[in-house]
Amino acid sequence: MELKEIQKKEEPLLARTKVEYEVVFDKATPSGNELKASLVKKLSKAENLIDIKGIYTDYGTKKAKILCYAYNDEETLKKIKKEGKKAKEKAKKAQEKTESKEEKTEEKPKEEKAAEKPKEEKVEEKKKVKEDKKETKEQEKEK
Repeated sequence: MELKEIQKKEEPLLARTKVEYEVVFDKATPSGNELKASLVKKLSKAENLIDIKGIYTDYGTKKAKILCYAYNDEETLKKIKKEGKKAKEKAKKAQEKTESKEEKTEEKPKEEKAAEKPKEEKVEEKKKVKEDKKETKEQEKEK
């Protein structure tokens, strides 16, 4: 994998540098993590300060154009970069899991007993409904 710098532009108001690279690769298009690792070496920035905006390939060629931003500090990165919908949902699910685990450890025995009774009652109710349906069918046949 070979990286060649196309354009580099300082954006002082946003405390970042916009960089475009052209990458030539042998097999499949390199993943974002692979590219980020090579960009860390080229730009001499920390991995968490580099944000890859896009990897653009042309059909049938072994070249890709990479658009990325190298931020000066993590604080500006968090202010500027928006979290996508999937990232927000993932963070929310992780938070819910930790909260539910805490609740389960505290109230686990009580919940198990309470949960068992309604299931048994539901099964009995279903059996009764089936029996009632059979009886009504038999009565209709007799008429």
